[in-house]
Amino acid sequence: MEKPTASTEPQGLRPVLGRESVQVPDDQDFQSFRSECEAEVGWNLTYSKAGVSVWVQAVEMDRTLHKIKCRMECRDVPAETLYDVLHDIEYRKKWDSNVIETFDIARLTVNADVGYYSWRCPKPLKNRDVITLRSWLPMGADYIIMNYSVKHPAPYPSGW
Repeated sequence: MEKPTASTEPQGLRPVLGRESVQVPDDQDFQSFRSECEAEVGWNLTYSKAGVSVWVQAVEMDRTLHKIKCRMECRDVPAETLYDVLHDIEYRKKWDSNVIETFDIARLTVNADVGYYSWRCPKPLKNRDVITLRSWLPMGADYIIMNYSVKHPAPYPSGW
């Protein structure tokens, strides 16, 4: 891929993902997100092996938000193909053996949806599930997917 793939909270003047409310990102939010993906100041490299690097940003004491970004080099896979694979929830069930269940709940805009995702975790961790706000936007040679997820108190019934 051309640029780092990251999962983090965009920075901006309005609360986009996390503080007082959650809102669908606009073009300015995607640009801020891209800038933060490329930033080095304030990020600590915690893992780097076999083409995968993970950075963590210091978390404020009074917040439960964890900011993580990662970069994975996929030399034999075009960014556009990876972008398409990550969007295909039916295909994900074939290549991701940790998926328990995933489905779309609602399409909010042409490039944002809300979905459910549950996955198997290795012992001693319990399996996890979340509701996600996923937004995406191709920006030139870059393909950006921003994901904001929240835990919920109980698993959804099958077929919800």
